[in-house]
Amino acid sequence: METLSVNDYFRRLTEGFGNGWNRFWYSPSDPLPLCLIRIVTGLFALFFVFSYTSDLTYFFAQGGLLPFELTEQYPPYNAVYNPGTLSYLSYLESPLHLQIAHWVGISILCLFTIGCFSRVTAILGLIVTLSYIQRAPLLTSEFEPLLAALQFYLCLGPCGARLSVDRYLAERQTQNKPDEKKYFSANLATRLIQVHLCIIVGMMGLAKLSGPGEIVGAQEWYDPWGTGEAVWWMISRPQSRLFEGLTFLREHPYLVAAWTHLIVLVELCFPIFIWNRLARPLVLALGALIWFSLMLISGIAPFYALIIVASLSFVAPNRLATWFAASRSEPEAQADPA
Repeated sequence: METLSVNDYFRRLTEGFGNGWNRFWYSPSDPLPLCLIRIVTGLFALFFVFSYTSDLTYFFAQGGLLPFELTEQYPPYNAVYNPGTLSYLSYLESPLHLQIAHWVGISILCLFTIGCFSRVTAILGLIVTLSYIQRAPLLTSEFEPLLAALQFYLCLGPCGARLSVDRYLAERQTQNKPDEKKYFSANLATRLIQVHLCIIVGMMGLAKLSGPGEIVGAQEWYDPWGTGEAVWWMISRPQSRLFEGLTFLREHPYLVAAWTHLIVLVELCFPIFIWNRLARPLVLALGALIWFSLMLISGIAPFYALIIVASLSFVAPNRLATWFAASRSEPEAQADPA
């Protein structure tokens, strides 16, 4: 057995850590998952910005419901800065100017979604989204910060290298299919999404274990996640659920409790077992299942939909490429019966 000196041990330890760190963050990878995330994230950004269309001047015009001064009173920013100063909407009080800026922003997000001038429209699209978030912080929820984070990470990688107008124009220009290049920036952006997702999901699970929302009696703490009743609490609120056919669960309390505990278990296990290649398909399937169920009952469906979108970063690029190739070959096979 080889005997190592202390210096050799720490040298090998730091070299091994450094090599592993570089492989994790900076190995070139296929940008296909990033490009797929770009499309869906762009659609959600369009949904977010377009939702202001009917009330744009009502909220933001001079004398509107959300004057610029009101954002100064919004915590936690009020002690540091006015978030509205970071939004170009704050400097447009004319209804005409607001409408022009609004539709220009929507046009930019459309170009970003289809992958046209992706490097530029990714950055401009992020500015558009942040402008609406910072101009109306009182209207934000869990959805908007995650949306902005995904758009930021897409700015760091070649999100228009595949499934995009940019790719189509490159093929037309070269008269053949470009080489399937791998990019270290694609891996960096994908890893950032993965790590951020694990932090979010892990904190969601820990928050559910952190304790109750109210006190019952003098000393007893009541925790709906611990008792298995949290899912029923969400289902029983008509204003929050998207699907009305779940009230039958009142007859099956054990099913409700199992559903509640499964949510907590998956969210706690996700940040750990998602990094194991053998366990990853099962973890992704369970995660998609519980997040889809929360889309139906939580009242914040866009947030959980974005969680599912971010989880696409864990799908292997070659698996996605196989799925896309199979989807393209089926119409060709149907068109050519021979």
